[in-house]
Amino acid sequence: DDSYFSFSRAFLENGISLSQLQRAMYLGKLGEQVVLKSEKAFERIKFERYIPTDSDIYYPRRMARDRQAREAYFKMLEETEENGAIYMIDLIRQGNASI
Repeated sequence: DDSYFSFSRAFLENGISLSQLQRAMYLGKLGEQVVLKSEKAFERIKFERYIPTDSDIYYPRRMARDRQAREAYFKMLEETEENGAIYMIDLIRQGNASI
C-alpha cells in the first residue's frame, strides 16, 4: 500500500526511527502484505483467477483506511521518541544494515 512505502521511505531518509517504522507498519489496518523472497516461491506461484470488484464501494474504503493510517502516523510522530532510538544512519555507521 502507498502508505507503507511512504513510512519506509521516511525511515530510509532518517526521518523516523526503527521503532516508529515498526509501529507505523501496523497503522490503519491496511491489509496483509505478501513478499516472495525465494526462487522456489516464484516457481510455485500461479495466477488462478481474479474477481472484479465495484470501485464505488471498495475505493472509498481503501482511501478511508489510508487516511486513517496517515492520521495515526502523524499523531505518532508528535509523540516523544524514546532515548536510544535507532535510525538508519545508526545502522549504516555500525555496518549493520541487515536488521
